[in-house]
Amino acid sequence: MLHVPTLIFLVGLINLLQACAFCIVGFHNRRVKGLGWWAAAAFFNGVAMPLIAFREVTDSALLTKLLPTTMNLVSAYLFYMGAVCFRDRGRVRWWPLVAALPFYSVFSWLILNDEGLRYRPVLTSPIFILFLAMGAWELLRETRPALRFSARFTAYAALFICAIFAYRALDLYFLSSPAELLDPVRPQVVSFIGGILWVVLWTFGAQMMINQRQTSENEQLHAEKLRSVEALAAAESELMALRTLQQRQELASDLHDGFGSITANLAMLAFQGSIEDKPPQQKAIFQHIEFLATEWNRELRLWMNGVERGNLCWGDLLAEARSYAERLTATKGIELHWRQSGRQPSAPETRVREVISLMRVLKEAINNLVRHSEARSARVHIAFRPKLLGIVIKDDGIGFDPADVRQGGRGLEIMRRRITELGGGFKCRGREGTTLCLTLPLPLPRTAGMAAEENGG
Repeated sequence: MLHVPTLIFLVGLINLLQACAFCIVGFHNRRVKGLGWWAAAAFFNGVAMPLIAFREVTDSALLTKLLPTTMNLVSAYLFYMGAVCFRDRGRVRWWPLVAALPFYSVFSWLILNDEGLRYRPVLTSPIFILFLAMGAWELLRETRPALRFSARFTAYAALFICAIFAYRALDLYFLSSPAELLDPVRPQVVSFIGGILWVVLWTFGAQMMINQRQTSENEQLHAEKLRSVEALAAAESELMALRTLQQRQELASDLHDGFGSITANLAMLAFQGSIEDKPPQQKAIFQHIEFLATEWNRELRLWMNGVERGNLCWGDLLAEARSYAERLTATKGIELHWRQSGRQPSAPETRVREVISLMRVLKEAINNLVRHSEARSARVHIAFRPKLLGIVIKDDGIGFDPADVRQGGRGLEIMRRRITELGGGFKCRGREGTTLCLTLPLPLPRTAGMAAEENGG
């Protein structure tokens, strides 16, 4: 003979173990929603079973009949809530509780008055079946391909348990003998088998859903990571292409500003020399051609050294700038005073384009001084300070009108633009001669791109 209370205790113990399993799995899979509700559902079932078994000891309407049945109904509704949360779509509906209230009220009245033994299962089973069926319906609505099989398995298991409890209610209702109603062994065995099957199938289906959901989410994360890496690689490739194009444009602009100007002047002077028939003028033209050719060679050597080594030395740069200034001022009889103070950086400057741009500003300032100042003497002061470079170029010439500079002084505007792009300051005064004050940070900042200028001064 089967000892029914022992079977009921066994079902309760299995439900409590199921609740512990859901708690542990939920703790290690916190992204999966609904496991807490399922753990609570299994816990209520696990506590309700021993209370039912206590009917062999004490026949309390509240403790061994109404309370465990209420816990079983709450467990079914919590299963439904867990299914809604697991899908993470939709919301929990409360109307089933309202619909179940009349059935539960009649059942409670019958329990408290110890009547209607035949009708009690007919009143509670529809509530239990409704809640389980709604949970099954939520799982059947799962559309994610990775979860379809496990969700349908759990849903069909819930519907199978619904069928078992419907059979149990009908079996008790149609028992005609009062003795059979007082000792319903067969329906209790059916309940035991149904409870065991529900725990096993529910646990197995939930584990499958959790594993398949984790696998699906990991695949999605991996796919998103791959897409991000591909997008990043494409962006880097596009950025590299833009940088290459920008560098080419900047190089073309620099070559045009430096070598283009010199070669254009050489061509113009060569043409003038070919049509000039006076020896003094021809000599002056050829001397100018020689000067420009020398400067072109110096500019080319500066570029090549910078490209080959990837850096330029401040000492070489300033020595060349001083030589250029001395040769150019000597042609106009201008007395040049060149002064350098402070400790220049010992490390070579790696900002090749930026240094060349600065040297062009310095040479352009000397060139303007020689061509336009009508000065008798000029001073150039290069001052190195901690994290700062200052350059002052001053002459005792005729100066200039600031209004004329704003209207057509393109040379000064080009110099101002270059210094601004290097992160420095540019000041110019035209009274009692001309004074240029340049300040730049050290080391020179890497510029995004030098402005393209046209020839002219």
